[in-house]
Amino acid sequence: MKESIKRISGEEISQAVASLYSGACIGPHFAVEEKLTGILAGESAGPGREALEIEIHNLRVAAETRLPICQDTGTAMVFVELGNLVCIPDSTLANAVNRGISRACEMSYLRPSQVFPPLGNRTNTMNNTPAIIHLEHVSGSEIRIRVLAKGAGSENVSSSVMLPPLAGARGIIDLAESCVRAGASKACPPVIVGIGIGGNLETSGILAKKALLRELGEENSAPELRDLEKQITDRLNETGIGPQGFGGKTTVMETRILQQACHMASLPVTVCIECHAHRTASCVL
Repeated sequence: MKESIKRISGEEISQAVASLYSGACIGPHFAVEEKLTGILAGESAGPGREALEIEIHNLRVAAETRLPICQDTGTAMVFVELGNLVCIPDSTLANAVNRGISRACEMSYLRPSQVFPPLGNRTNTMNNTPAIIHLEHVSGSEIRIRVLAKGAGSENVSSSVMLPPLAGARGIIDLAESCVRAGASKACPPVIVGIGIGGNLETSGILAKKALLRELGEENSAPELRDLEKQITDRLNETGIGPQGFGGKTTVMETRILQQACHMASLPVTVCIECHAHRTASCVL
């Protein structure tokens, strides 16, 4: 029996994206709060512990007041898995997504952050568009939408590098440490570190961003990557940078890695730093 085509309107997509992006920027983010509260329990007295307490309080106030967690409501990143049996008859996917982001900006008082052109007068687009959209075609009759509000503080200290193949795991660990030492204090730690390995220059960056979308506390399905993630997290927490850069036991909440095949003569790696607020949301239509 053949499956029938499922029609989803552009307006349905726009409504979903608006709700997701508003929710990501405001909360409540129970998993994040739970994670930070667990870190607080093991943190010693001092400025780092006080910074953690403020971060947790800020999450709660944002949820209660329905105001953004951070003044930088970020670049809107939207990951879409589009089923092959889905038809959007009245809109392009990009137009529907950008209408949703613009609507979220207006209804939830999100700061517009996008400027164009990037050189010259850098005029604000005033609605946080265009979003960065990553589309993956999958089987089925559903659309899965995941959003990530990525602030400039964390994005600016991320890095993509073409390592020599023989750099191996040690080279990746060293790269992650150099990124964190150089910029983690500017990214509102304790941070999450997403690492993309393989593909090519741009693919490693997308992998690193997708790695950030993994649920907090969820283990990597690949045992060898699970071990590498732990090694990197332990190494980065030895830096002592701590919450908000004020010193402490936890600089990095988690490390997440995704990998893909690459050319035998290269080892593309992206280290993507994510702030403690970790503003994500997802739904299925």
